[in-house]
Amino acid sequence: MLLRRATMDDALDVLSWRNDETTRMNSFKKDVISKESHLKWFKKKIDDENCLMYILEDKNVKAGSARVDIADDVGEISYMIAPGERGKGLGKSIIELLETMPEIVGNDNRKQIRCLVGFVNKDNIASAKCFKGNKYTELNAGDIKCYIKIMTDIDSME
Repeated sequence: MLLRRATMDDALDVLSWRNDETTRMNSFKKDVISKESHLKWFKKKIDDENCLMYILEDKNVKAGSARVDIADDVGEISYMIAPGERGKGLGKSIIELLETMPEIVGNDNRKQIRCLVGFVNKDNIASAKCFKGNKYTELNAGDIKCYIKIMTDIDSME
């Protein structure tokens, strides 16, 4: 199992997964997304130096996608598992793999991300388990749960 950087060749797979009914039910934005708007958004995200987009591959099969949007030293995680690959524990794995990526841990001449966060709809039990399984701290904010993990020791901060 591996994470690799996403390319435009992955855009239509990601769109298909995003427009899946279960994915939309668990998303903050529930509308079906058009191909045209998705391709523009995907290209913009891939070109954004403050966004890291990945594809999860399991046994040479595209199994999901993950995105980390970076603001200062905080990375916000968004991920989804391909419909046919759900129920295999890949959500927990994709988060775990993200935490080891050189772009996340600061081994690629990029400022180190000191904190990872994920926001989950309160009814999305599967994603909640994935963050908790990776030792994220849960904070409740009404209909949204926030998961936070400090990636560096406070003493090592500049």
